[in-house]
Amino acid sequence: MSVSRNAARAVLLVACGFALGGCDLEKYKGTRGLPPAPTNLAYPSVGVTPPQRPGRLRTPEEQKTLEADLLARGKR
Repeated sequence: MSVSRNAARAVLLVACGFALGGCDLEKYKGTRGLPPAPTNLAYPSVGVTPPQRPGRLRTPEEQKTLEADLLARGKR
């Protein structure tokens, strides 16, 4: 009886090997079913410096007048 069980196990093992051997894994290699990576990212790459901003810095007098305007608008 153990010979027939061993034979059945061997047949089952060979059948599973053939079944798994028929799977085509090459078409999923690399992508794994995932969508393609985005080309435009929200954040810039590391080490890339942004371009210079147009304009100039405000003088201390201009800064004080702007702050006074904001405070005056807040009191209205």
